[in-house]
Amino acid sequence: MLYPVNLDISNRLCLVVGGGAVAARKIESLLRSGAIVRVVSPEACGKIRGLAVQGLIEWQVRKYKHKDMQEAFLVFAATDSDDVQKQIAEQAVKYGVLLNSASKPEGSDFHVPAKISRGNLLLTISTGGSSPALSTLIKKKLGTEFGSEYGTLLELMAQIRKEIISDGEPSDQNRLLFHEILQLPILACIQERRWHDLRNHLARALPTEIDCDLLISRLKTEPADHLP
Repeated sequence: MLYPVNLDISNRLCLVVGGGAVAARKIESLLRSGAIVRVVSPEACGKIRGLAVQGLIEWQVRKYKHKDMQEAFLVFAATDSDDVQKQIAEQAVKYGVLLNSASKPEGSDFHVPAKISRGNLLLTISTGGSSPALSTLIKKKLGTEFGSEYGTLLELMAQIRKEIISDGEPSDQNRLLFHEILQLPILACIQERRWHDLRNHLARALPTEIDCDLLISRLKTEPADHLP
């Protein structure tokens, strides 16, 4: 049984060994999460070459060496050589680096799940490497159910929480309030961009000292990918 965890890899060195399409997909995902990406491969596909030319990744044009593992936080083995894949796996154990193996999922320390991002809302789907196709199918179904309005809703709830809680853990009364707010038809208001109705719902539920007009104005200035 895998332990689910979300890693903060921003500004952490992630090593990708391999230069093909699989490696390119890993690299793009790592870059979106803010990682420092080092690629080791004597050859690379056009996508990887382009990222290197733009200075978005470091590409060392050579074969893998054992010392490559020493500075890495995560390592992705994505070569077409069984011998190299085995070497990487052995060195990952030696240096205590978490390994993701494209050729041997069952030998990986972690798997990269399919994911859906809606603002700061992150939904992940994993089959433990058993069936990526099933992960993709479930992702498509969830993607239709959870639209961009959920990212906006999360941003709204974060603002409300910040206004209500100054520090420490929320009280039982506050927890109850948050649950009551989520029972209101605010998701539909966001989805249909009925800001006036949303403001009225919030005004009836929230303490009077909270400026609901300000909350709404902040939502309306969110990046486009947060808004439905």
